[in-house]
Amino acid sequence: MNDTKRGSKVLPGIGFVLSTVFLAFIVGLWIGGRSVSSADGLAGGAIVLGYGVIAMGIALVTSIVLARYMAQRSVVRALVIIGPIALLTLGFGVFRFLEQKKESDQQWQEEQERMERLKPTAPAAPVLFASLHAGSPDHKQVDLPVERPLGMGMVSPNLAPGVLRFYTAPDLDQLSDRSIATDSLVFVQGEHDIDIAYAPPWFLPAHLKLDYGLLMMRAITISRNWVEVELNSTDGRTLWIDRGNAHVMLWEEFMLGVVAVEILDPESNPIRVKPMDHAGILADGANALLKPLAVRGEWLLVATHQLADRIQPTGWVRWRDGDRLLVDYSLLC
Repeated sequence: MNDTKRGSKVLPGIGFVLSTVFLAFIVGLWIGGRSVSSADGLAGGAIVLGYGVIAMGIALVTSIVLARYMAQRSVVRALVIIGPIALLTLGFGVFRFLEQKKESDQQWQEEQERMERLKPTAPAAPVLFASLHAGSPDHKQVDLPVERPLGMGMVSPNLAPGVLRFYTAPDLDQLSDRSIATDSLVFVQGEHDIDIAYAPPWFLPAHLKLDYGLLMMRAITISRNWVEVELNSTDGRTLWIDRGNAHVMLWEEFMLGVVAVEILDPESNPIRVKPMDHAGILADGANALLKPLAVRGEWLLVATHQLADRIQPTGWVRWRDGDRLLVDYSLLC
């Protein structure tokens, strides 16, 4: 008779033990999650799991002992209470897992679609570029038409393997990860230098000589997060880039970084003793490569020691007039 009674509570006892162990594991995970912080890093997951395993082990031993010594009626009553709770918890966990998997798959699909939209329009083969400026023998700047804005200065993108994305009309208050790019440059590591693997077929920046680490585009508009750059120095086409992916040099800073300048019209813009139009003239500076030393507004202090031995070693020349450059510049020796 006793063996019959014992056998009759085997199935309820197994259900009671499994339900108790499962709930204890969930409670252990919850306690573990409350005890870790972001400072634990990758170890946080292991700590949480450890709490769950410890709680499960304690519950396993305790539930087996209780099921063995409890009467059949008590085991069944306990199972009636604990069993549905365990099933509901399990169901909720499965539901959350499926929802998160669905969200993850959707995000992955959106990212794939986004990458497809970012795919450059240029052919897959490496592109050979010609620059109006850097490719010339003396690497001088070519004077731009008056009707074209001179802009704010020059922009040099970060030359490292990766993608430089172009945007049409971004929200200037937003960051680039919330905007959709319309085209891009793809930089790859070449045998010796960074190369451009993909680019729009119309890409013709102000300066491009990658074997010297040189890629510059004129900055037309500058905001806190964005820069509008001129991507074609022939037709003036512009797009926007993330300011964090490039180094912006205003014209004043840029002029101080060039190797030398040459006056375009020495007769009307000679080298003067002071940065004033009525100041005395030191020399006309014709056909001379002058080293920039300092900038004051539209005036540039240049070294004059190569002009003659009897004049003072420095002088001032006007380097711009509003939206017009009055000097050529050389970026390379």
